[in-house]
Amino acid sequence: MNTLQSYFFRQTWHPLFITASIMAVLALLTQSLSSVDLIIDNRASLIAVLKITGLALPQLFSIILPFAVFIAIAHGIQQLHTDNEIMVVYASGMTQMQVISPILRTVSYAVLLNLVINLFVQPVAFRSMRETIYEVRSDLASSVIKPGEFVSPANNLTIFAQDLQNGVMSDVFIYDGRDPEKPIALFAKSGVFANVSNNPSITLNEASRQSLSKDGSLEFLEFSSTSFELDGVIDPQGDLLYKYSDRYISELFYPDLNDIWEVTHKKQLMAEGHYRLSSPLYNYALALLALVALLGGQFSKLGYAKRLISFGVMALVVRLAGFTVTSASGDAEILNILQYLLPVFVSLVCLWVLLSPLKITNRTYKTKAGK
Repeated sequence: MNTLQSYFFRQTWHPLFITASIMAVLALLTQSLSSVDLIIDNRASLIAVLKITGLALPQLFSIILPFAVFIAIAHGIQQLHTDNEIMVVYASGMTQMQVISPILRTVSYAVLLNLVINLFVQPVAFRSMRETIYEVRSDLASSVIKPGEFVSPANNLTIFAQDLQNGVMSDVFIYDGRDPEKPIALFAKSGVFANVSNNPSITLNEASRQSLSKDGSLEFLEFSSTSFELDGVIDPQGDLLYKYSDRYISELFYPDLNDIWEVTHKKQLMAEGHYRLSSPLYNYALALLALVALLGGQFSKLGYAKRLISFGVMALVVRLAGFTVTSASGDAEILNILQYLLPVFVSLVCLWVLLSPLKITNRTYKTKAGK
């Protein structure tokens, strides 16, 4: 009996590993497409984009894991049906619970993995991702300057740099004609973008400034260092703010009462915290839906395709309902209890369906095996 249960365990564990890996790769490719704007708008390096994409994987994996569980169990049990092994084990006297227990053990490992990702891996990865995105978008030189080209970030403002290396521009030229009564031209041997009091500016070294006075004469000034402000031309990046998904579980349930943002968004933080704890339960719910589809009804000579499609749609609806409840919990704290009740209710109903018709199911398989 233990040998058969170990065999069932392997029959679900291997498909789960393969399915989760394939779905993770697909999710990673989808995430990489959403990072294209960082390359286009901010001229981020390929390494930065790959880093951001990889750091988003833990949350994506956490979301797709219950669906991978459903697909893996459906595949494993369907294979047992195809090889008539399910019929044999029922005819040998195994109960429904003995059949599904090794499968639920596999699911328990998935639940534990999901919980570890939600509580520890995701916040660490997302904080690093948020910091990388902030650095990319704060790199004003890369987002504005195109070496060897004249660029106009605003009307009547032109900036040119011969070269750009590690954020340092060489042979810089700036023409500012935004004040038509007094246009100015700046030349500098080098320049760097900087934030002065959270306002973007360019610090110019070994610079000269040319402008026309009111009487039409040329004014010429030289500086060892001067600053050219870009206030109103480039929006300041602002301070780095960690979102709900970036925070540790302790920060979600115990916000800093001295932080205005955290106090204002206390309900949303609580909803995220309950989501982190409750979402792994959907592995059980979707796994049991797959088991009901293939083991909860009568034996079918025509296969289980229609039943699997129906329960697959049901699994999708259940998971989407969970996301809806999480979103609604951000406005009404009382709904947080539903984040736990929904997957638990679905799991209990599925267990009742699986275990209550035990005698009918066994008799059906014994009859088929006797023939």
